[in-house]
Order: sequence, then C-alpha cells, then structure tokens
Amino acid sequence: MQKFDILYQKVLSDPHFRQELVLRPEQALKSIGIDPTPEVLQLLKNIETAVTALEEDLQGPAQTVMLT
Repeated sequence: MQKFDILYQKVLSDPHFRQELVLRPEQALKSIGIDPTPEVLQLLKNIETAVTALEEDLQGPAQTVMLT
C-alpha cells in the first residue's frame, strides 16, 4: 500500500509526473520505485482512454476535469 500512496501523492502534486505517466508510464512508475506489471500498464492505458472519452463528451480540455 505504501507504493500506492507514493503514486497517489505524486499524481496529485507533480504535473510533470502526470504527463510522463501518460506518455511513458513504465518509465514514470520505475522513477518512483514501482516495477509495473503488464496488467498495471494496461490499467493505465484504460484510464487514459476513459479520460479521453470523458474529455470528448464534455467538449473541453481534460485538465479541467477533476477525478476524485
């Protein structure tokens, strides 16, 4: 659970990390000590797809959408 807490805090507080997580998820996770499994990488891709779809539905930039 500690690794999830690290990831959670990093996503909330570091815009550069968030961008890296979308563009290069494996490298981003490894940079904070998480060795991602193929399932984790697929999950991140699914989240990115969902956010993109939500962005299209709202017809606005994803940066204005807050997922909590």
